[in-house]
Amino acid sequence: MKNAKYLLIALLTLGVGTLAAAGCSAHLGRRVWSPGVFAWRNFLRQPPKIEYQLDAPLLITNPRYYSFMSIGSAIGGVLRFDIINRSDKPIHSYQCRWYSPNQMGNGAYGAWANSQGANLLPGQSTEGGTSAHEYFELTLTMDFVQFADGTTWFSTSPEATAKPEGVEAGAKAAAESLRKVLEREGAAAVMRELPQIHADVPSDFFTPELDKFGTFGFYCGVTNMAVRVRHAYEEGGLERVEAVIRSFSSSVKAR
Repeated sequence: MKNAKYLLIALLTLGVGTLAAAGCSAHLGRRVWSPGVFAWRNFLRQPPKIEYQLDAPLLITNPRYYSFMSIGSAIGGVLRFDIINRSDKPIHSYQCRWYSPNQMGNGAYGAWANSQGANLLPGQSTEGGTSAHEYFELTLTMDFVQFADGTTWFSTSPEATAKPEGVEAGAKAAAESLRKVLEREGAAAVMRELPQIHADVPSDFFTPELDKFGTFGFYCGVTNMAVRVRHAYEEGGLERVEAVIRSFSSSVKAR
């Protein structure tokens, strides 16, 4: 009788523990992946390396792997990490990259510094991530950072996805497009045009100059011009917008 009592207690404990673990896993799955997914922290997987970049405005830290599964689906993996603004200026956007001895493990993404589209202020952090189904040995690095005032930081890596030449070319093309709008309709029309600047100045991801520009260099340059113009508007209104566009266009033509 005593043994039956202990067995019942053990079964109840196991049942409660299982339900608690399932509930925790479901909550984590919703937070890390999506609703209806069970997820758990994968402590058995070796964390990725982080490339040391002394002067980078953004610091990558706390990398962590999660495994996940859902009914009717295979088990997969996801990598999450924190990105901290350690500079003294607000940051608008960035390009992050990861690489591996196996090229199939290489990848990159660009993002607003803040998931809500706001600037990332000094000392603030945001979360980055990517799918990580394969067990490649990854290294995380930062390729490009754009501040809210339009100034930029570049990685010196030859594999960087956004290079100075590409950003300059994209900004030049965007400035020329906005100058035409300015001449035709005025500075107010320029501000209305900014949200669709990438449609007006599309990037060519198959250009022969891809190695020189970086995969996302031209795209980041178009964004850079938009950030400069928006910052000019915040600082001095439409008059300042016109001055920035004309000044940039003149400097480009003078080269």
